Amino acid sequence: MAMTSQVIGEQLPSIEPQADGLVIAWPGGDCSRHLYYWLRENCHCPQCTHQDAWERIADFLAIPLDITPDKFSGDARGLHLTWPEHGADCDGTFYSWDWLYRHRCEREARLERKQRRTAWTAREFDIKRVSVGFTGVMAGDNALLEMLEHIDDTGVALVTGVPSEHLAVVRLAERIAFIEESHFGRYFDVESKPDPENLAYTPRALYPHNDLPSRTHLPGIQFLHCLQNDAQGGDSIMVDSIASAGKLQQTDAAAFELLSTHKVTFTYVAEDRHIVNRGCVIEVDEDGNIIGTRLHPALLGPVDIEPELQAQFYRAHRALLDIATSAEMQYRFRLNNGDCQVFDNHRIMHARSEFDPDSGYRHLQGCYICRDDLRSRLEVLRRTGGNFRHT
Repeated sequence: MAMTSQVIGEQLPSIEPQADGLVIAWPGGDCSRHLYYWLRENCHCPQCTHQDAWERIADFLAIPLDITPDKFSGDARGLHLTWPEHGADCDGTFYSWDWLYRHRCEREARLERKQRRTAWTAREFDIKRVSVGFTGVMAGDNALLEMLEHIDDTGVALVTGVPSEHLAVVRLAERIAFIEESHFGRYFDVESKPDPENLAYTPRALYPHNDLPSRTHLPGIQFLHCLQNDAQGGDSIMVDSIASAGKLQQTDAAAFELLSTHKVTFTYVAEDRHIVNRGCVIEVDEDGNIIGTRLHPALLGPVDIEPELQAQFYRAHRALLDIATSAEMQYRFRLNNGDCQVFDNHRIMHARSEFDPDSGYRHLQGCYICRDDLRSRLEVLRRTGGNFRHT
């Protein structure tokens, strides 16, 4: 939990100078170390940071790596430092206690700040709990914030009451950010048609997958708007990658290790496209936490992992696919006219049951936006006023 200046104002942190930095002992027991160069480089004064763009403009090459302050002091507001002449102009450096506490660099502090998403199984998930109305999302920020927080936490939101109009899905997506184009263009239509260039354009069942793994950067947030769904079958399926890969890690650590450390090839070849990329099937961050998958059985390969590892890879890949296709992990629901499924394409695998195209027409329209843009929009909406830069 971040310590605010109001809380620590009752008892100031103690500051101990060392040869190359300051050690701050915080009320409550935390301790952090701040290199002098780090304190100089991050200065927010008008000579060092552009006050509108809020980008650093200091002459970094003119700052000695072994710089030490002429003096420093702490008061109820925060930490004040002045520096010797060194070729980079500076009006003096000030940091609020809140800013310094939130930017502690110790690994434990970073892990404490780290967001951990809620993993879920089919039994634990309910699409109604992540549903919001289209009118509210388009009219005001409260419903939009609710939708974004669902996506950020569980990876999924369902927007109901979307007009059954061409490109209504693009209007919804642009309420958040710019469209992220792919080789499908700004948007795409999912419907059964002759000579399909993609399995999604057939009535076949689709395995759980992440879209476009053959691209270096997977599309970020995917929107699938149901314009019409009168066909028998064609249920929508969602699978949480974090929960699925986590179960593999618990039941078969060797398989998890192989899928998260060895890259394989994904290939998408069509008449006018040839897109090939290598990546790990399971994506983990620097701390080993699962953050997503790059799973798509239809686009896998040719697998070019070392021959002596191929049998192990196929067993591991099968084990993950068995988990992802299990009733425990697959949340099934019917996407009705006016529903728009919105999900994190890195975090959530999606699938579809087979449908009968002769029983009725099924037409979805989709598009993508960038994950970074969604998270930016989310953080801006979470602001409650005041100085968001917390200098």
